[in-house]
Amino acid sequence: MLEEVLRATNISKAFMGNKVLHDISLCLYAGECLALVGENGAGKSTLMKILSGIYSMDGGEICINGQPVAISSPKDAQKYGISIIHQELNLIPNLSVAQNIFLGRELQKDGIIDDRRMYREAKALFDEMKVSIDPSAPIVSYTVAEQQIVEISRVLSQNADIIIMDEPTAALSMEETTRLFEIIDKLKKAGKSIIYISHRLEEIFRIAERICVLRDGRLVKTLTPQAQVQEVVEAMAGQSIQDFYPKEHFAPGSVVLKAENLSDGKKFFDINFEVHEGEVYGIAGLLGAGQTQLARSIYGLNRLQTGSIVLNGDPYHHPTPKRSISMGLGMITEDRKTEGLVQRMSIRENAALSPFAPICGAMGVIRTAKERMLATESVRNYSIKCESIQQEVLLLSGGNQQKVVLARALAPMPKVVIMCEPTRGVDVNGKVEIYRIINELLRQRKAVILVSSEIPEVLGMSDRVAVMYKGRFVFEKARSGLTQEEIMYYATGGHERG
Repeated sequence: MLEEVLRATNISKAFMGNKVLHDISLCLYAGECLALVGENGAGKSTLMKILSGIYSMDGGEICINGQPVAISSPKDAQKYGISIIHQELNLIPNLSVAQNIFLGRELQKDGIIDDRRMYREAKALFDEMKVSIDPSAPIVSYTVAEQQIVEISRVLSQNADIIIMDEPTAALSMEETTRLFEIIDKLKKAGKSIIYISHRLEEIFRIAERICVLRDGRLVKTLTPQAQVQEVVEAMAGQSIQDFYPKEHFAPGSVVLKAENLSDGKKFFDINFEVHEGEVYGIAGLLGAGQTQLARSIYGLNRLQTGSIVLNGDPYHHPTPKRSISMGLGMITEDRKTEGLVQRMSIRENAALSPFAPICGAMGVIRTAKERMLATESVRNYSIKCESIQQEVLLLSGGNQQKVVLARALAPMPKVVIMCEPTRGVDVNGKVEIYRIINELLRQRKAVILVSSEIPEVLGMSDRVAVMYKGRFVFEKARSGLTQEEIMYYATGGHERG
């Protein structure tokens, strides 16, 4: 008989009179991974924040090991053995990796913080995950993906019985994701229970014993991994979704971006490629391969050491974001929380942050009427779900935040758009909407450079794919006939092993 470790009964929650959870009931068993899926705004994160003590519930009951409990704070949740890995990173930039892992739970010896012990225990966690992260290094020195691993390690260090994972692989490569799944399997065998939230359905079918589908704040269906993917998708969306990767194909035009011998001297070397109008050029690679740093350097967020760029027929020296925008190059960064948006500003303010002429008058003064018009058009054109253009982006779902990022990047009408992880943390419908936006850009004879850790996405939406390994392009091929296995062969260094 299965041992029930958690039962939530008739959980309800409203914000400012808007009910977001409607009498949700579910249970969790020892050694089980329960997947929770649904569109952005379906109520997944709200429910998990109630279970982890971040939000209070308006109605319902929570039982742990058969006993009713009151969870009114994260400390209460930890007392009952519940820990959560949030989708958005919650790390202190100026602290070391080990200090972040043990923040608020610092290990002590004779009343003094024992840094050496914290470093040892942090290293043991990383060894278990088979990742190379220095516990003594400042957290800010690592990429988003590596910081996500630190977040995961922090929760694992708490030895919780119930672990909630909210999009834990959003920033991880396929290799890192595989390692995480191995850890999840070990945790389940040890009797730990996992609630796993993800938009990546292939992950759900890999690790979950049951799949709970939420839609509009209600639990609409519970399925097993034996169900068809389409059944899960239709339960999430409330309708049938055809052509998950609706890639349209256009005849490539002239070269709009040409890169020769690009190098930053650290993360990537001797990069050569060109992108044509009307095409998507996909760049794939495992964590640390250099693809993110390459994209950032082309746009001007990081510095190039050597090489040359020709953009829209003109030589482009010493890139900066402002100059890139003026020359017709746009970019969507992989971390929308810290680089893509100002969380406490409104949709109206965020949509108009790029320094371009349409909203600026004499002396650079913002024309508020044009700013409002731009924001209103963005909400309409990109189907951003919000109360008004005055709503803070902090209060939007992850998918709708990403649409604001897209709207701002595309407002200056760039000829070339670099998209780094454009669908990270975005639900099924939202992904399809973004893919259709990509098609529309191609229809306008623009070009897209797609940097994505989701290999199916690269395959599904690219015309050509380049694979990076140890900072170099080691493979390039047209999409036709290309397979995931072929990409992974080169991304993992198979060409070096023969």
